[in-house]
Amino acid sequence: MAWKGMEALWLFLILISCHPRSIRSAPLSSYLVSSFTPPDSDSTLPFNHIAVNNTTEDVYIGARERLYQLGSELNLKHTVNTGKCTGLNDGNVNDNKLLIVVTTPQRNTLITCGGCDGFCETRSLANISHDVMRYDSGNSQLVKTTNDLPTVGAVVLGANFESDGVGTPNGNFYLFTGVSGIGIPFISKHNLLDLNAERAIYGAVHGYLFRHVVAYKDYLYYFISRENNAYLGRLCRNSLDIDFASYTEIELQCGSYNMIHSAHIGLAGSQLADSLNIDSTDALLHAVFSNEGSSALCVYKMSDVQQSFDVAVLGCFQGTSNGTTNSFLDDSMCRESPVSQCKND
Repeated sequence: MAWKGMEALWLFLILISCHPRSIRSAPLSSYLVSSFTPPDSDSTLPFNHIAVNNTTEDVYIGARERLYQLGSELNLKHTVNTGKCTGLNDGNVNDNKLLIVVTTPQRNTLITCGGCDGFCETRSLANISHDVMRYDSGNSQLVKTTNDLPTVGAVVLGANFESDGVGTPNGNFYLFTGVSGIGIPFISKHNLLDLNAERAIYGAVHGYLFRHVVAYKDYLYYFISRENNAYLGRLCRNSLDIDFASYTEIELQCGSYNMIHSAHIGLAGSQLADSLNIDSTDALLHAVFSNEGSSALCVYKMSDVQQSFDVAVLGCFQGTSNGTTNSFLDDSMCRESPVSQCKND
C-alpha cells in the first residue's frame, strides 16, 4: 500500500541546512582522533560500507575488491582480496556493499555480500580470512548488489504471539534485506542459519533506491528514494504471510529536500525535548536529506509516523486513499480486510 500527502508529518524540520557559504566551522581534521589509509595498491578502490563489532570494537570495511578488518584504533588487522568480476560479469565491479556483524546465540559471524553475482559469505569476526562459507546466487538467498545500486540489511529477533496478543522472543534471528533494482527480491527475509530466503516480494520497475533500514519495536522501516521523492516503507518484522502483505509506504517530506540518505530512531533526550516542548521519552525519527548543493536534517515524532501509517492502511482498506495499489510492486494491492496488528499478519 502506498500513501502520499505527508505534509502534516513534516515537523519543525530543517534543523541543519548545509550551504558551504553560510556555515563556519573548524576543519574536520581538527576533530580527527585516528584514521585508516589503505595500502598504495588499494588506494584507488572506493569504500562502500562499514560495520562495527560492539563487543571487540573491531571495524569492518567493505570496499571494491577488498575487505578490511581494523582494530579500535583503526589499525589494519586483516585484508581480503575478493577479486575482480570475470566472464559474463565483466561489466560489473566487485563491490562489497553489505556488511553485517552478527552476534547471536545462533551465529557469531560477519555477513558480507558482494557484487559480481549477488553472492553472500559468512566470515570469522576474529579474522575475516578464516571460516569462510559462501552462499552463491543459485540458491534462493540471492542478494543482488551489482552496478552502483545499494543494498541494506538488518538482523532482528523474531517473536511468537500468544492468543492474548503478547509477543515473546522465540530465539530465532532473521536477516532482512532491501535490494535496489528490478527482477530480484525487493524485500526479503532470510533464515540466519543458511541465508535462504523464507519470504520475499519483487520490484516491478526501475527507479527506487534503498538507503537505510531501521528495526524499531514490531516493525522494520525502509528508507527509499524513488522518482525524486523520499518514502518510508514499513514491514511487520514477525509477519507470517509469504507475500509480505503487511508492507506499507508513506511519503516522507522534508521541504524541498527530496533525496534521503540515512536515518536513526531514538529518544529525544532532555535538551531536545525542552526545545521542542515534548517529553524526553518521546521517540524521534532523524533523517538526513539532500537536494542539489545542500543538505538538511529533519526530525519527526514516531507517534506521528505511526499515526500516518494507520491512516494510510485504513484509507487503503476503505478505498479513500490515493494509494490503492503499489504500482512499483508486482501483485501488491489493498486487501479486503484490514490488518491492525503485526501478530495477525
